[in-house]
Amino acid sequence: MKRLLLPFLLLSEVLLSQVYFSTVDDLSFLVVSHLASASEVTIVAYSIDPNYLGLKRPRMATEVPVEGAFVHISDGLLHSKFIVLDHETVIFGSANFNRSSLEEHLNNLIVFHSKEIANFFEKIYDWLVFGRKPQIQLRTKEGEFFLIPAIDGEKIVLDTLWKAKRYVLLCSYAFTDEDVFATLKFLSSRGVKIYIITDEWFESSRLRELPLETFHVLEVKEPLMHHKFLIVDGKVLITGSANFTESGFHRNVEVMFKTSNREYVESFEEEFNRIWRGYFVQGVRF
Repeated sequence: MKRLLLPFLLLSEVLLSQVYFSTVDDLSFLVVSHLASASEVTIVAYSIDPNYLGLKRPRMATEVPVEGAFVHISDGLLHSKFIVLDHETVIFGSANFNRSSLEEHLNNLIVFHSKEIANFFEKIYDWLVFGRKPQIQLRTKEGEFFLIPAIDGEKIVLDTLWKAKRYVLLCSYAFTDEDVFATLKFLSSRGVKIYIITDEWFESSRLRELPLETFHVLEVKEPLMHHKFLIVDGKVLITGSANFTESGFHRNVEVMFKTSNREYVESFEEEFNRIWRGYFVQGVRF
């Protein structure tokens, strides 16, 4: 995939979607430039900094209180992260919309140019703020979108893992889900290679006390490793806002994206390999 950040109008004319990573792209510029070109903005995230983003009267929903935004106070966290621009473009991924998340942490964002996908995400905002019934699943040529907790995110992950024949790449902040861990252990006993990139949360997890001899594990301590994605056999990618935790799969408001599109899978596998080899500096590729 091209790494060049094209102007918004050109992007919307020639591309249906594009994947961006903080290791090779300027996520801050990506988000701010898209926002500057938009007339109507809907933004939903765990954390939003309107001043940093230069937002002017957007529709906002967030978990961390901020002036002018709807604040989520129901069970579980509002943990999804997306922006809808002019009812036809969506910015979606692992990053919150503040300076540290966009400039300092290891994150990804996908830009979709699709009114169908934009409508799916706008309905999530309408559900959060107005209580309207959301669409809980959307199948497109890009892949499938799932709204958690209306859909069991853990089941999607486990069903995908059970199809693994050769290898699994798991890259997740706060990996603590024991059912996923148990499935990976079983797959490993069947000869499937398991590679995990996680962060310091893993040190305090009960999983750290379990046998890891058959896994290949990398703990990234700096910068903050905030990705949430899974690749199976280089064929299927699952990503989005949900951490691989019990709350991420069952209680929080999250959006999960599953795809077999080769460009997506290959892009995320390249990112996994960059981090695994340590060839990353924010915004710079060696």
